[in-house]
Amino acid sequence: MQDAYVTAFYDIVKDAQEAYGYEVPEHLEQYIVMLLAIHVERIEFAPSTSFAEAYLSLKPPFTQNAKELGDACLFVTGVFPSFGHRKGLNKSYYSNIGRSSYNLVSDYLNGELFLDLSVHFDFLSDFIDLSIRTPAAKSLRNNLFR
Repeated sequence: MQDAYVTAFYDIVKDAQEAYGYEVPEHLEQYIVMLLAIHVERIEFAPSTSFAEAYLSLKPPFTQNAKELGDACLFVTGVFPSFGHRKGLNKSYYSNIGRSSYNLVSDYLNGELFLDLSVHFDFLSDFIDLSIRTPAAKSLRNNLFR
């Protein structure tokens, strides 16, 4: 992950908060920025099996795999909200898996952060969707895909 991506996504998130009047707590803001910066160059962000199979195969202690699944779901619902429509899957399918995955992680890792991600999953997903539509995001896309 490049520092330039972190800076760019930080600007996008701040721009979205200003444009839409939202105040996202700093720990969630930072998480969203890092999630987007990490995934910007990732071609494969979905699990190798279906999201449901990945969720059902999670085993205690629920740490890295559950976190990665929650991250994939948050990324998909925020950046590609119509992902899965061809297969008859809607956004709530991914939201439910992501929310549950983060909830599992909250017992093992940073409890407050992952519990907040779980509880506010749908808002954060919608916020990411709004964020990538801001002028700052359009500018980033134009610079990345020249």
